[in-house]
Amino acid sequence: MKYVRFNYKGHIRYGIIENHDVRLISNEPFSSFKKLDQTITLKSLKILPPTKPTKVIGLGYNYKDLVGQKDKYDEPVIFLKPSSSIIGHGQSIRLPSKSKVWTEVELAIVIGKKGSNILIENAESHIFGYTIGNDVTMSNILDRDHHLARSKGLDTFCPLGPIIETELDTSDIKLKNIINDKILQDSSTSNRILNDKEIVSLVSSFMTLLPGDIILTGTPANAENSIIKSGDTVKVSIEGLGELVNKAL
Repeated sequence: MKYVRFNYKGHIRYGIIENHDVRLISNEPFSSFKKLDQTITLKSLKILPPTKPTKVIGLGYNYKDLVGQKDKYDEPVIFLKPSSSIIGHGQSIRLPSKSKVWTEVELAIVIGKKGSNILIENAESHIFGYTIGNDVTMSNILDRDHHLARSKGLDTFCPLGPIIETELDTSDIKLKNIINDKILQDSSTSNRILNDKEIVSLVSSFMTLLPGDIILTGTPANAENSIIKSGDTVKVSIEGLGELVNKAL
């Protein structure tokens, strides 16, 4: 099922995509809700980021084509992006002056149920669905801030969306990062080191996950060559989830 979050008549609402229309639901989809009779044309809506998470957790070095083939892989790096960094489909990425900035296509897990210290065998029940993430990253500050707040946490540095898909086999789906029609990243989730259930279990061992929270599951090779400049159009796409498009300013 495909869910979308949007602004309708001054109110933030959720709905279920039905062909070219959206059927309104009574509240957030992470708890019980009712389907309402009202439908709205999808094209007429202002699409918002798919959730309002308490936190966005990111994984670094979770793709084999990024870190290289090994007999044994290290545990991925874990970092946080603030909620103030989140923007939606069609919104603009604001670039800082005089800094190298690149984009990273990522499959994003949407958490549906509260949990901590979640066992791998129970992790699937905490996953509500999936969306597309773009982990926008700035070059190091004094060569020491890579994967920390100033590199990853600037305003507009976390595009998410446009939908949440609840029925998706993520074991081997294509993902691409396209800047001005040039493909910079082209890989598959089959190259990940940890899968969805392992990721949820790992992250929940450090912090409690809440409904609507987002986990970015890592990016494949060639992210640091996916450099954006003012005026560029960034299109990150994932098979089964569509395209998340943003322009750099």
